[in-house]
Amino acid sequence: MSFDYSIILSSLQNVLQLQILLFLTIGVIGGLLVGITPGLGPTLAVALLIPITYTMTPEVGLSLLIAVYVGGMSGGFVTAILIRMPGTPASMATLLDGFPMTQKGQAGKAIGNAIVANFAGTVISGVCLITFAPILASFALRFHFAEYTAVCIFALTTVAAITGSTPSRGIITAVLGMLAATVGLTPVDGLPRFSFGIPSMEGGIGLLPALIGLFAISQMLKDSNRQMSSSQHDIVAMGGILPKRKEIKRNLFNYFRSGLIGTWVGVMPAMGGGPAALISYAQARNASKAPEKFGKGAVEGVIASETANNATIGGGLIIALTLGIPGDPTSAVLLGGLMIHGLQPGPQLFINNPEVLYGIYFSLFFSSFIMMLVLFLSVRYLVKVVNIPKYYMQPILLILCVAGVYSLNNRIFDVGVMFAFGLMGYVLERFRYPLPPLVLGIVLGPLLEANFRKMLASEGSLLPLVQRPISLTFLVLAVVSLIWAHRLRKATMLKK
Repeated sequence: MSFDYSIILSSLQNVLQLQILLFLTIGVIGGLLVGITPGLGPTLAVALLIPITYTMTPEVGLSLLIAVYVGGMSGGFVTAILIRMPGTPASMATLLDGFPMTQKGQAGKAIGNAIVANFAGTVISGVCLITFAPILASFALRFHFAEYTAVCIFALTTVAAITGSTPSRGIITAVLGMLAATVGLTPVDGLPRFSFGIPSMEGGIGLLPALIGLFAISQMLKDSNRQMSSSQHDIVAMGGILPKRKEIKRNLFNYFRSGLIGTWVGVMPAMGGGPAALISYAQARNASKAPEKFGKGAVEGVIASETANNATIGGGLIIALTLGIPGDPTSAVLLGGLMIHGLQPGPQLFINNPEVLYGIYFSLFFSSFIMMLVLFLSVRYLVKVVNIPKYYMQPILLILCVAGVYSLNNRIFDVGVMFAFGLMGYVLERFRYPLPPLVLGIVLGPLLEANFRKMLASEGSLLPLVQRPISLTFLVLAVVSLIWAHRLRKATMLKK
């Protein structure tokens, strides 16, 4: 794609108009509020705004949708870090180290680094979007059932990196998660499975109800067994929120690696921010000189998770704009917004409507900057939520959890799933079984099963896994990941 600098300059001037900057700010703030609220998310926010953008010009309407997208993807880490309640599924990996940092009185440090990581992830993926969109999209077309199966197997090897010193317990909880994902209709032939004749169970176990139950409800149960105190930490006296220059410099490679991982996972349809954050977190732990600190309040884990999470925005837009294939549910809704304005995603969009594309590019960068500015200005007020006495906070959180989960599908069954997984999470943690592998099983189980069965149906054997270069590469990476994690675990045990 050749660059027409007159169109680039015109698009930049258009985005810098006061009206569009105002829409970007409103969109980012609205997206942040939606991302912070459990049960909602960027997909719902973008879908609700599409009818409003119908009366706007394509440039203004799409800028607003992009801003909401960025804000919604970024907001989930706030509650994940402060109260162990993931606002979005993608923020699950963030709480692994973010919440322990809050318990140590370092909530400001965790949130400050998460904000910078969100900005870095969006910018890195935006640069990839501008530079490599056609190349990456055409490469993604080479992914078929065997390749997706191999990617899921590789992603599941991250269990070895997020279980600490108890890999057997991590494997058990991962299997439990994959078993939970089998409830409902089978992905290929649509037959009911493990529903026990209950119609509600045919819809399956929702990811967000399970997440909120495992982490938020289980935390409430744990807190109820402790003596209620007026607050957890004095957040106001915790020190600076802005990350130090040395800290950012030390994590430059972490930002870059996690941004590329998030962009690549975002390019692959149906993966999304959750797997991207977990894979990036695992790679950061494997690359760390002190992997034993992960899960106990390592800022590197927060940075890896949040950078990859937001980098999926650019990755999802790459395949959506160049091929018209949505990388995740939010980009699918965004494609609908494009078509409402009479724009057809695909190669012709780059030729016929370059001004719209450049508008999207600039909106992505400006939205990420506004997001960072808004969060840094409001973070001192956000962190004070931890100072609220628990006997006030817990009923409010419980109401938010129930309302958020029920609003997903208007099913009381989802609320029951949330409480059931809350009790499960409480029991598992009581006996020191890690929860992240369970979530990984729930997320990747359906993807692995669906692509594995489709591969068998179309190819009739397992040979494509080792015959196709891309799938073989990911299988080799899975083996390398397991060996590397094993060596790190042995080195950690020797240190102790």
